[in-house]
Amino acid sequence: MAMAILIGLWLVDQLSVNKYNQEYGHIGLIQKNRFYNKSIFTETSNPIPLGQRLRNEFPDDFESVVVSSYGGEKSLRHGESTVVKRGLFMEPGGQSILDLKIIAGSKQDPMDPTSILISESVSKALFGNETGIGEVIRLDENLDVNVAGVFQDLPKNSTFRSVNFYGSFALYENTAWWIKNSHDDWEGNAFPIYVRLAENSDFEVVSQKIEKALFTETQDASNPALFIHPMSKWHLYPEFKDGKAVGTGLSNVCLFGAIGFLILLLATINFMNLSTARSSQRAKEIGVRKAIGSMKTQLIYQFFTETFLLVFFSLILALVMAVLLLPTFNNIAGDSLEIPWSNPAFLLSIIAFFFVCGLASGAYPALYLSSFEPIKTLKGISHGKKRESIFRKVLVTLQFGISICLIIGTILVYQQIEFGKNRSMGYEQENLIYIRKLSHDLSGKFWPMRDALLASGAVEEMAESSGPVTEMWITSSGFEWRGKNPETREDFITLGVTPEFGKTAHWKILKGRDFLREMATDEEAIILNESAAAFMGFEDPIDEIIRYKDITYKVVGLSKNLVMESPFEKVKPTVFTMRKRGGPFINIALNPAMGISEAIHKVEDVMRTFSPKGELNIKFVSEEFGLKFWREEKVAKLASSLSLMAIFISFLGIFGLSSFMAERRRKEIGIRKLLGASLTNVVSLISSEFFVLIGISCLAAFPIAFYLTKNWLSKYELQTEISLWVFAGVGITILVMTLFTVGFRTLKTALVNPVESLKSE
Repeated sequence: MAMAILIGLWLVDQLSVNKYNQEYGHIGLIQKNRFYNKSIFTETSNPIPLGQRLRNEFPDDFESVVVSSYGGEKSLRHGESTVVKRGLFMEPGGQSILDLKIIAGSKQDPMDPTSILISESVSKALFGNETGIGEVIRLDENLDVNVAGVFQDLPKNSTFRSVNFYGSFALYENTAWWIKNSHDDWEGNAFPIYVRLAENSDFEVVSQKIEKALFTETQDASNPALFIHPMSKWHLYPEFKDGKAVGTGLSNVCLFGAIGFLILLLATINFMNLSTARSSQRAKEIGVRKAIGSMKTQLIYQFFTETFLLVFFSLILALVMAVLLLPTFNNIAGDSLEIPWSNPAFLLSIIAFFFVCGLASGAYPALYLSSFEPIKTLKGISHGKKRESIFRKVLVTLQFGISICLIIGTILVYQQIEFGKNRSMGYEQENLIYIRKLSHDLSGKFWPMRDALLASGAVEEMAESSGPVTEMWITSSGFEWRGKNPETREDFITLGVTPEFGKTAHWKILKGRDFLREMATDEEAIILNESAAAFMGFEDPIDEIIRYKDITYKVVGLSKNLVMESPFEKVKPTVFTMRKRGGPFINIALNPAMGISEAIHKVEDVMRTFSPKGELNIKFVSEEFGLKFWREEKVAKLASSLSLMAIFISFLGIFGLSSFMAERRRKEIGIRKLLGASLTNVVSLISSEFFVLIGISCLAAFPIAFYLTKNWLSKYELQTEISLWVFAGVGITILVMTLFTVGFRTLKTALVNPVESLKSE
């Protein structure tokens, strides 16, 4: 019951994501399906001018259309205090999209491009007990902005939970030249666009209206089709496959809801099994009560009362256990749940939970025990023994089947995670770090920084790049090459790197060569990854000519695929271009001969000489890439914990049931021993019945487990194989555990002196 309560809290939390927003049912995100390479790809990024077109052409359908930045990290400094937080820059209307609760200052929308709103937690970090209204904050050691207001930290179960500051899109334009230049660029797919529908508008109807709004302007060969993804589906349907929303989040909700129900079902089965197994001990009591005039309804009432009392005290203990286990559960689930004692809905749910558990657990035992005939029970004649035995066997088979499915599912979740982790990444993640230039003090100082880092002995090599190696920051289209089909269009990931990048990341050049700084022509050279070469149709792309925006590039190298995004998806076509210096990211390969902490300390010392006040915010590539497994690891941790609980409950029931069976057959065991039966014969006598039930359970559970796991794995483009050895191993493990559980209790009974077992009194 304690586990069911915790899972229930988690389910409610998952189903209420973003519902804090008063406009929850009217907010959506503009997305588009693009058709190329015979597949449909769904993208979130759009060009800035699309926002204005939607406002102009569909004024009656939208309350607001808001072009936004992505939630990138920025450093915020006031005096000697600095924090690095994520935030958003949005066009007017963005505050209602986020539903910011202003607790100090004034709510300005549109905002002054020299002002910023900060969260309550950032306010405390920078200004202590003061709000900071009117104070000046240094943004990325580049811009000074005024604190116009403080908003309440966004809820943990919000898509925007990491937003800790908010600024106008005009302010965002002042942070980088390329943003300002994107105002009229229909090819610049780099911005999410949020919308708030008009009161009587419908998402599907408006999606049909705007479907061709981008295509009519760009005439893009990929035929982009716009649609609105409602806020209500962001969490439960976060991914798309073949242009359709995939309920990844919903699958997890259903999975853990089912596990919570199964845990409760297993406990209920145990109670029913043990109650009916004890029926022989209560048979004479029931016979006497009926003989002196007790009605069947009175007996049913008595047994239900006993069950409800047991459930009541169990519930009290379960609530105490839930409170004690909640921190551990939050740690496993990566959540911050609390028990809402003051919420009437929670209290009503607990009362309903109590009655459902009582009825489910007590119904069969009450009806079964109250049906005993007094004459038969007082004569010692067994009542419905065969029917009772069949029912118990069905319940035990069901228990084993559930346990087998849970074990197999948990194992395959872990196998999928290991499959992703063991995949060849195409570069060395260990000892590789990167620093985003949050301060302009680090710009234009490539050579002195590199020389100082190498001289420290903590660094093997340093390079700069236009994006991090763990994410796809920039995609570009419009490449031309020999033999290209004019009807096809593909977005290539593009990453600009300095020539030292290859030695820093230790990538593998399969054909041709790496970039060379001394080669003046390499500024118009590119390196393709395997995926890009295959898409272009080149077996050997070396010396091929690629044209992009009126510039001719020559392919000088073919690199092994670098896994930059999801480890469970195929690597997308990537083009690497060379820049002799510059780029917002500094990549550093640490010296493996030096301890990590010492090397990081030396790197920080060197970087402080170039940016004394700037925040470095060093990231380890291996750790950042590990975050890509968070959803799978969260599922694995929860599933394994709950599965272990379910298995424990199952074998607890088997242990109790085998104890009663051994006790009931005490005299039979004594007679068998007197006739020469060995301990092995006695143990196998009791165990064999359970082994038959395990065999039936395996036959029923294996195909169900295969279907469910195959269905779960189908959402991954790359997936682990389902090995038959997993099924065989689980079956053997269950057999061994059952032998140990049943055998231990049977052996204890078998070791009793037969004389003691055969005594009448």
